[in-house]
Amino acid sequence: MNHFRPDYAACRDYFLALAETSGGALVRADNPASGPDGLELSTEFLRLGPENAERALIMVSGTHGAEGFAGSAIQSAWLETAAALPDNLAVVLVHGLNAFGFAHLRRVNENNVDLNRNFIDHEGEHPHNEGYAKLGPAMAATALDGPGRAAADEELTRIREEMGQFNVMRAIGGQYDQPEGMFYGGRMPVWSNRALREYLPKLLPEVKLAAYVDIHTGLGPSGYGSPMCYHRQGTEDYDLARQWWGKDMTAAAAKINHGKTGHGAMEALAPAQVICLTLEFGTLPFDGVLAALRDEHALWWHGDGRDGSKIRSAFKLAFYRDDRDWEARVVERGLQIADDTIQGLINWSG
Repeated sequence: MNHFRPDYAACRDYFLALAETSGGALVRADNPASGPDGLELSTEFLRLGPENAERALIMVSGTHGAEGFAGSAIQSAWLETAAALPDNLAVVLVHGLNAFGFAHLRRVNENNVDLNRNFIDHEGEHPHNEGYAKLGPAMAATALDGPGRAAADEELTRIREEMGQFNVMRAIGGQYDQPEGMFYGGRMPVWSNRALREYLPKLLPEVKLAAYVDIHTGLGPSGYGSPMCYHRQGTEDYDLARQWWGKDMTAAAAKINHGKTGHGAMEALAPAQVICLTLEFGTLPFDGVLAALRDEHALWWHGDGRDGSKIRSAFKLAFYRDDRDWEARVVERGLQIADDTIQGLINWSG
């Protein structure tokens, strides 16, 4: 059975239909922004299992908006196939965390904020990203084509060669100085940030150990879900994550980006132990994804009067491959990770 749907509204409808028959506790949080043609937007929080569960799997889709198709399909497939849960374990599905980006086919939210850079202490000093300051003007091109775009492309190529790939990845890991730039982390907690922090502790008031799995697309081998752990080697959290997610799991390196959604889950559920994973499904080679990101950004900010249908279609394909084999591998891998995580939670000796 195909669990993918063609747009945000259809994904949400499918998820809600399954949620209605699941017997779970559903909270529908209404986003004040609107979707295309005035579509009402929402993020769904669905808990299966007891309210007093001390162990929980939290599985999130749509942190990066247009990447939500894979996560939504995995969540819906899990709902259709899930076995009964043990008495002390719950599963919380967060559907469409960035509903605006999901509906509008953007990676960012209604404030041009990258949610995976927004979960930092906004009361403190915001990090300055020197790499983005150097790379950003050429990356966030103001022209879609013509001499202006050609000059930006040439400058971007030059700077990338000068910086090297690792420093380029650091540069796109989040910036807090350019509100109309790319990979902007914002200057305050945005709506989705506040919603996640509000509803997780309400749904899991007695949790002691949680696994937080945030599903993304656009990086790594095509169709394969690469497990990327938040935690550093040598820590108890890393050791537990490796037990659950295997030897090919990568550990946190020197900080590439700040403010991932899982950090919000850790804070919201404290003092519970929260083990965090990004599950990243590849689509295109990195340069192809970056090109799609640049084109979409230029279209959004500088494309008034332009027919952007080709750019939007290419952008969607950078994060969702309209290919049955890719879809099947995504769902199979997602369900495997969910099952492995649940077994790990069940077997945890505390």
